[in-house]
Amino acid sequence: MSPFVALYLKELKGIRLVSAVLLFGTGAIVLTVISNAGDGGVHATMLLLLLPYLCPPALAGVLIHSITQEWAGSTQHQWLALPVPRSSLMLAKLAAVASLGAGIFVLNTFGLHMIYEQVLDTVGVSQEIVFQPPPGFPTDSFKADDLWSCAAAMFGSITLLLLGLGLAAAVLKTVVARFKGLVTVAVFLGGLWLTESLGPAFSDLVGGGETVSGVGLQAAVNAYLYLALMGAVFAAVGIFIFDRYVDA
Repeated sequence: MSPFVALYLKELKGIRLVSAVLLFGTGAIVLTVISNAGDGGVHATMLLLLLPYLCPPALAGVLIHSITQEWAGSTQHQWLALPVPRSSLMLAKLAAVASLGAGIFVLNTFGLHMIYEQVLDTVGVSQEIVFQPPPGFPTDSFKADDLWSCAAAMFGSITLLLLGLGLAAAVLKTVVARFKGLVTVAVFLGGLWLTESLGPAFSDLVGGGETVSGVGLQAAVNAYLYLALMGAVFAAVGIFIFDRYVDA
């Protein structure tokens, strides 16, 4: 077993309680909605499937807690002394929380897919989606199977962005001696402002002049790619600061 895999499994074990709660809650929502949708009708409980897709801020909080608890629990000396690159320490924590997000996404999107298959079978429409697709996905070509790619693009890009910001915020909290809460707020607000400010420039660079918020398919893909890229940039900045300036 490689050192990184061992670190990754250790971090998964460290968040096992919150993982169990979130995955169990998502599974309960999916089972409830699928059960109620068994008659092929549209029920108010279907709105519950929106809740798991709103978990990226919670995942960022889990990542921040996972990092800062090393200092809160006075285990940072042993953690930083592990014979692995410092970047691996952070990447293992990031991968563990991202895996939790992936599990929530798969469970919830599976439930959403099953529900629409039931509804479509009931109304006799073969694989054609019966709701207005998100911007960037033409109505005449949006099918039930496209739920996976559409949901993955939106959920994945937002999750990566917030996890990157969360990692950067957690690292800066370990560097500053005071106003740690204010630093966290400043990182998120500043990061979101920077992401919005640089969006048009990125769109002009790769999208042929369309804005990131455009309704074309290419513009939508560019927007999701941009959010994921900014998340990677914020994470890289956090790892760089951690490697150079964080001490036990």
